[in-house]
Amino acid sequence: MWPGRPAPTVMSLLVTTLLGVAGCGHATVPCPTPTAELDRLRAETDRTREEKEKAQEEEGAWEARKEAAAQRVRDIEARIDSVAAARSH
Repeated sequence: MWPGRPAPTVMSLLVTTLLGVAGCGHATVPCPTPTAELDRLRAETDRTREEKEKAQEEEGAWEARKEAAAQRVRDIEARIDSVAAARSH
């Protein structure tokens, strides 16, 4: 190839140069994420966020039902106590 340079050295230099040019910015710069991968991750994030919001809404509804049931229990206990008090007099 060049006078005085062995072929393996030239090939090594050529391969290194090609990798540097065709690479993603050498060792310190990451390769850009493909658009399709970004879209997939964005869709997955949106779907996960929607599932979380739905679960939080359901949890809120269950808490409201639980509190309503506890209030009904307190009301019934108050009626039972008043009937028991009326019977003891």
